[in-house]
Amino acid sequence: MTAMLDRPVAPDRPSQGGERRRRVPGFAPWLMSGAVALATILAAANIHGVIEHWGWLWPVVITVLAVEAGPGLARAMRWSPVAGTLLGLAGLVGALTALFLPATSFLLVLPGPGSLRALEFLIADAQDSVVSQVAPVLASPGIVMVACVGVGLVALLVDTMAVPLQLPAASGFGLLAILVVPAIIKPHSLGPAGFLAAAAGYLAILAAAQWLDGLDQAPPGRTAAGQFGRAAGIGAGALVLALLLPLGIPGFTSGAFPQGSRLDWLGAPTGLNPILSLGDNLRRPGAFGRMTYATDSKTPLYLRTVTLENLTGARWSPTDTRSQQREGVEEMGTPRIRELLDEGTVTTTAIETRSFTSPWLPAPYAPAEIIGVDGDWSWDPRTLAVQASLGTSSANQDYIVRSVTSDLTRETLQDADPLESPTVDGIFTSLPSDMPDIIVDTTEEVLDGLGEPYDQAMAIQSYLRGPGFVYSEQAPVDGGYDQSGFEVVAAFLEEKAGYCVHYAATMAIMAREAGIPSRIAIGYAPGRETGETVEVDGRDLTEHEVDSRDAHAWPELFFEDIGWVAFEPTPGRGAVPAYAQQPTVRVPDQAERENLNPGGNPAPSQPALPRSGESGSGSNAAEDTPATGLWTAAALGILVLALAAPGLIRSSRTRRRRNQLLAMDSPNRDTALVAWREARDAAADYGISAAAEESARAFERRLGQELGGGAAAALSRLREDYEVAAYANPAVPRLGSPAIRGAVPAAVPLAADETGGRRQWSDVETVTSGLRRHSSWRQRMLGLLFPRSLFVRR
Repeated sequence: MTAMLDRPVAPDRPSQGGERRRRVPGFAPWLMSGAVALATILAAANIHGVIEHWGWLWPVVITVLAVEAGPGLARAMRWSPVAGTLLGLAGLVGALTALFLPATSFLLVLPGPGSLRALEFLIADAQDSVVSQVAPVLASPGIVMVACVGVGLVALLVDTMAVPLQLPAASGFGLLAILVVPAIIKPHSLGPAGFLAAAAGYLAILAAAQWLDGLDQAPPGRTAAGQFGRAAGIGAGALVLALLLPLGIPGFTSGAFPQGSRLDWLGAPTGLNPILSLGDNLRRPGAFGRMTYATDSKTPLYLRTVTLENLTGARWSPTDTRSQQREGVEEMGTPRIRELLDEGTVTTTAIETRSFTSPWLPAPYAPAEIIGVDGDWSWDPRTLAVQASLGTSSANQDYIVRSVTSDLTRETLQDADPLESPTVDGIFTSLPSDMPDIIVDTTEEVLDGLGEPYDQAMAIQSYLRGPGFVYSEQAPVDGGYDQSGFEVVAAFLEEKAGYCVHYAATMAIMAREAGIPSRIAIGYAPGRETGETVEVDGRDLTEHEVDSRDAHAWPELFFEDIGWVAFEPTPGRGAVPAYAQQPTVRVPDQAERENLNPGGNPAPSQPALPRSGESGSGSNAAEDTPATGLWTAAALGILVLALAAPGLIRSSRTRRRRNQLLAMDSPNRDTALVAWREARDAAADYGISAAAEESARAFERRLGQELGGGAAAALSRLREDYEVAAYANPAVPRLGSPAIRGAVPAAVPLAADETGGRRQWSDVETVTSGLRRHSSWRQRMLGLLFPRSLFVRR
């Protein structure tokens, strides 16, 4: 046997470590690179849900191909995997330089002296797009570059897992990382078609890995294509289950992951992203981003961060005014605001942001002085929003704001004349040309001939706060309108259920339809008193706290000679200002109500809001309880099945090998290989894995010392059979013959009927029993529930 092991290994035979030297076609080194590139591109196509149009896809395709050219070349030249990874990174740098930095490059693909500076501008452009646009964002150069970098790195990761690490199944986690991006940013952007495309790419990786592995390891009469067919069948069944299962499981309104919330792999967020995730912040269980403020205001105080006035297409966004912003916030505001410091009502507010992180600084409207804030800040003269420069954050700030307001009353607002020619920028009055009919018709019906701006504003607010509308954070998710914009407003007017963003956007658009300039303010509702006071300039200010539960949006309308005025159309949220409250009058009967002018309606009673966990449909909640219980039980059953899946797969493999061995009357090369693999897998399940460079004899010696006795003798026989099957010429004695058995210790005598595969399976069971006896209860449980043999490199 020693002489046998010393012979040169034939090209189509295993080496001592069990690895085979492959005879593969010339295109084989490129096969996996092509499969990885295809899978990555198909998964990346789902980013279309968060980036507008398809112009960004070609740069991503070019980047992925450049990245995958490196590992493919390394495999073709038989270089090390490390060389392939380095070549892949070089391809990524070259592609990014050629696509985004050609003016500062050297030979088009090498970064030049000015590339780093140009890269900073691209990163700043991407940051601005992320924090200031509603998904899908515009395909700006910075956003496309970030997409290319992320997808290119994922392609390299998937290739590394599939080939050097020999974990093609686990490479799907890289593709999943791409799919998570649209799923987090915009609900419903990842549909069945996109999921199937990514799954098809994943199956292509598995097919390539199975085909390459089948060139060496496919048993006689069983081709690699046949193995792939079975794998594809299992994969197709899993895909069908993944697509059908969500249709049968209801959404959740509480718990760690309520329906409509999005996964945050960086942990709980610490601030408010006012554009992309206000709804997610409201739905998230618990509270985060706690902030305190102390004020001498006699009325409930809103903290505003930014305004949305740019209604382009189907989305609201802030206007990019970086070129018009003014530096310094110690003295800010228009001349009229500066005058109000002496004439109007001045409010002093001390704000401590703590972990709140945002590119905009929270402040009451209208800020005239901000004292004590750290970093570089600038302000927009049109909206008075205070924005941070690159490198500055709102986190851990402690500052004082002096804000001013004019004395607003119903009488002063009623005296405001309609705007013949607005004195504000046209961005505050623009509307899309293809406005949905329901918005135009509803506005006309609500206004019913009213001509004064204040009467029109009050009619719209009364309509939205009326009994026909319900506050709901889940209905927009279920209905697919969980954002803002005129298409979303149309859906909201149909469903009459939504949260503050929908109410604010609807009132702002209806006001513009009536000719009143409008915008949406984003920030925080007044919050709660803490019972503490803060002394500022010798005065005691009442302290309040706000967090993610107070995230809010409200409309601001412009009145001639008065300025911007806030309204509160969202029922059950915030506080309606005194000037926007309906006068208390006698409640009319039904006949009077039908003929009542909307501008004079009494304040409507607020609808009962559903409590956390209750259905928004009221009485139907009780009827749905039994069904919900059944679905919960079904979900728990599926969860248990998912946890048991690894153990079931491992048991199925063991049973298949057992049947294969027991079916053979005499031992042969196939049964010897199967028996050795089962013994080696059993050892891996109990925490003793064979190293990649370890020979069968070295592994048997190491494991035998742990087992001892009959189990060691059985392992030795299995190793003998394996070495004969793997290394001997066909002319050697038959497996199980006296010549072979004579070299095996006779610690455990063989029964008369234990011949062929039966004898080998008996040895496997003896080894498995020995492993079980020498393992702790934790190792046995892990071996049963999470068998490592399914994940170790073969």
